[in-house]
Amino acid sequence: MTPLCRARHYCRRAFGLIELLVVIGILVLVVSFLTPSLCRSRETANRVKCSSNLRCLGQAMLLYANDNHGHFPRTTYAAGADTKPVWGTGAAGKEPFATVQPSDVSAEWFLLARTQDITSEIFCCPSSNAEKDLCGGGTNAPADRSNFTDVKKNLSYSIQNAYPKDGALPADEKTWWTSSMPTAAEFAIAADINPGTSPASCDDVLKPTDTSSAKDMKLANSNNHDKDGQNILYADGHVAWESDPFVGVNKDNIYTTRDGRVAASPADRNDSILLPTDD
Repeated sequence: MTPLCRARHYCRRAFGLIELLVVIGILVLVVSFLTPSLCRSRETANRVKCSSNLRCLGQAMLLYANDNHGHFPRTTYAAGADTKPVWGTGAAGKEPFATVQPSDVSAEWFLLARTQDITSEIFCCPSSNAEKDLCGGGTNAPADRSNFTDVKKNLSYSIQNAYPKDGALPADEKTWWTSSMPTAAEFAIAADINPGTSPASCDDVLKPTDTSSAKDMKLANSNNHDKDGQNILYADGHVAWESDPFVGVNKDNIYTTRDGRVAASPADRNDSILLPTDD
């Protein structure tokens, strides 16, 4: 076969436009089938990492308690008839018990960053948009600060509001926020961040009940995992994935108080109310 004939022979064997489009179409179809599976695998891995974060935070809380007469982290507590929780105050202050406002729930978390051998990255759920707190940059370190630089950016977990209002606990139980809580196995002390009540079309922890449909229940689920559920840390140290927030001691909503409020203090010693919200 002459070189010219051989070249013509090869040209006749090349892909035509239609064949090329068919191949591209098949590839697109394969990718469309694989993408949901890959997304599910990624979210599954993120849930495992998130669970590990909460478990490590629970261990850090126990270590903190061992160094502080059994007490879990809590900053300045100002008792009152209706103790209003806050979060994100006094970030740049070097002394949390002097610069943080009373009843600051995010400062509870930050005490662990100050005192325990953990990084600020552990406060970020991998399924959320939270970013590692750089603590102001430069030479600043958690030990030189009192709170997260920006709670909305640097924190994707909620913790039990440890500031009860007057009358919520018997006088002899003011030290209930300890590592020896009687309801340890059932009491939720932390979880993926509380979705709050805004925007109401997506987030409304006050609307669903324990008998709501799965669709309505999504309103009360954390935004960290596409509102499919949340990882929850219990007081005995175990972490469990729950498809709804009605898992408190009395199977009540861990993102609201027993009397149906959000930014409020616990109604009694068995009332889980995890804050802050991501509103």
